[in-house]
Amino acid sequence: MRRIGEHAVVIGGSMAGLLAARALSGPYERVTVIDRDTLPDGFEGRKGVPQGRHTHGLLPHGQVCLDVLLPGLTGELVADGAATAAALQEMRYVVGGHELARPATGRHAVLASRPFIEGHVRRRVRALPDVAVIDRCDALGLILDGGRERVTGVRILRRADGSAEEALDADLVVAATGRAARVPAWLDGLGFAAPAEERVAIDVAYATRRLRLPGGDKLILITAAPGRPRALFLFAQEHGDWILSVGGYGPDHRPPLDPDGFDAFVATVAPHDVRAALEEAEPLSDPIPYGFPASVRRRYERLRRFPAGLLVCGDAVASFNPTFGQGMTVAAAQAVALRACLEHGERRLASRFFAAAARPVAQAWNASTGTDLAQPGVEGRPPLTARALGPYLGRLRATAAQDPAVAEAFIAVSGMREPPSHLLRPGIVARVVRGAAAVEWREGGAGVRHGELTIDGVRTPLREAGPAAAREAVVFLHGNPGSGADWEPLLRTVGARWRALAWDAPGFGRSATPAGFTQTVQAHAAFVGRALNALGVERAHVVAHDFGGPFGLTWAATDPERFASAVLIGTGALPGYRWHALARLWRTPAAGELFMATTTRRGFGLLLRRGNQRGLPRPFLDRMYDDFDPPTRRAVLELYRSVADVGAAGEQLAAALAPLDRPALVLWGRHDPYLPVEHAERQRAAFPRAQVRVLDAGHWPFVEQPGRVAAALTAFLAEHTSGVAAAPGLDAAAPTAIA
Repeated sequence: MRRIGEHAVVIGGSMAGLLAARALSGPYERVTVIDRDTLPDGFEGRKGVPQGRHTHGLLPHGQVCLDVLLPGLTGELVADGAATAAALQEMRYVVGGHELARPATGRHAVLASRPFIEGHVRRRVRALPDVAVIDRCDALGLILDGGRERVTGVRILRRADGSAEEALDADLVVAATGRAARVPAWLDGLGFAAPAEERVAIDVAYATRRLRLPGGDKLILITAAPGRPRALFLFAQEHGDWILSVGGYGPDHRPPLDPDGFDAFVATVAPHDVRAALEEAEPLSDPIPYGFPASVRRRYERLRRFPAGLLVCGDAVASFNPTFGQGMTVAAAQAVALRACLEHGERRLASRFFAAAARPVAQAWNASTGTDLAQPGVEGRPPLTARALGPYLGRLRATAAQDPAVAEAFIAVSGMREPPSHLLRPGIVARVVRGAAAVEWREGGAGVRHGELTIDGVRTPLREAGPAAAREAVVFLHGNPGSGADWEPLLRTVGARWRALAWDAPGFGRSATPAGFTQTVQAHAAFVGRALNALGVERAHVVAHDFGGPFGLTWAATDPERFASAVLIGTGALPGYRWHALARLWRTPAAGELFMATTTRRGFGLLLRRGNQRGLPRPFLDRMYDDFDPPTRRAVLELYRSVADVGAAGEQLAAALAPLDRPALVLWGRHDPYLPVEHAERQRAAFPRAQVRVLDAGHWPFVEQPGRVAAALTAFLAEHTSGVAAAPGLDAAAPTAIA
């Protein structure tokens, strides 16, 4: 880049100031950064950045901008201990009460504290040969030329005994002075109009403590929701630490600073599994507070008269609700804009820069204040655009809970990788308009191979996806009523990366079962083991629903070497469980037979719809009823009557599984009428490290919310599978038929 000046001065050694200095390095022969604090050589926090002790986020666009300005910086952060998270697989976003789907995007986020990131930036900038840093130095005001139209320097006073005011001459001064209104006051004193100021009083307060806790999702972000103006942020940090911040809007939602009160506040926001993980965490600090009274935006881009030789950036232009994590990213985007403006020389530099810098500021401002103004107690009226798009964005967030494509688009905009118009692309609008139907539970289609499995006289349909020759497999076990067809959509998804298997349990679906097969949990568990033997599976990840849980987990307890992990969807070991009313009817002789004999398609459909907030797809109901033929109905009665005390059996099963300490993911419908939601947390009796998630669904979450379940399942498998190794003698392309 060509040289356009001799000396540039940056007021403020914050992230915004340091990155501005990097942009100025090259176009100016010398760059001097002055800051009133003592700037550390390492990664300690700074007195002038009290918010640095709290949760910070480097949004995806900010990560890109940092690497543009300081090539290789994010790689250095990771090499020096920063955490990384696969987006969105290892991230849990709950936005406005909707937990977003978690597709694999191929992107990774860098997670680290503000002092850690800023320390690395400061080290890189200080190493530039044309940049000098003067700390413990106050900027007292600006110096104008004789014509009083151009800034020619800064009046400074060093914080050392005997210091006197000095004039620091400059061709360009960049003010990165933070939220305090120093520049508007300076402009007013020099005869220039101060910029118009927009202000949204939000009265946000939060508290933070550092922790050490076991792994899991690397980033958990829960925003304020209707009726609950509170938020939670739990992020992995450098060197294995974690940081937890909780807070809210207004005086009634300030977290206490005593540990017990802080924990009680956390419990009002955190889901069950997060609370359980935090209970096991080791605190590394006491809670510390932070308050943010108002978001402020100064419209420098609207000024008609502005002194040459002066620019303003960072929080001095706009400071946003810090819970949105936009500050570092906007500062980095402004520095990239500054560098681009400098490529075209000094002419009209201020007007060009303020126009360019206004774009990332506007995106961040509209996103944060639009949400803030929707909170009770925050005064002000959202802009017309926000009011017009409000219903659409609400529906978009709800759709993003099930539709991975919409979730990815939403995160791309909130992460500032894409402009807001990205959410109005026709493909996204069409998905939002269709809502939940944008992600459909669909049987059939490409990606699933159909064959037959024959073992000890049992002939049953086999569905398979992925590499058929792999020794490691994801094994899907259906419940009652049901068949292997229940799993076809998930088989397609999982089969894109792993071997996936599903069959009709003996006596269910389209299986042909000899009269000698006994309908007991133990007999089904033994069949699971024999099927895995026949299919060459040496390491099994069990995905189970309903009665498939006892089948698979009973097998797991008898074959722990082959049992790798469990994904339990409304099932598991059930200590303390009592049969639901329909099960008690099936267990009653004569009454159960009468029920089975008189169940019609309509009655069957009504029965399955219980507890399902969104209904169940007609093709699913029709196929389930077709599978519910007389042999299956007999098998159901025999199976339920074979278990004398389901609660006691659950206690024994949990006791056998707990010492194995296998990883588990528990997904449960909040409105499940057959297996109450409190049994979700009880799965920790069998799986102490279980991740537990409660979904807004009934008994079939994988049918009601297929995108959300698929995203959670694939993220879990990505963490716990060891790879795929071919088993000799099995053809990866052909349907499987084994006798």
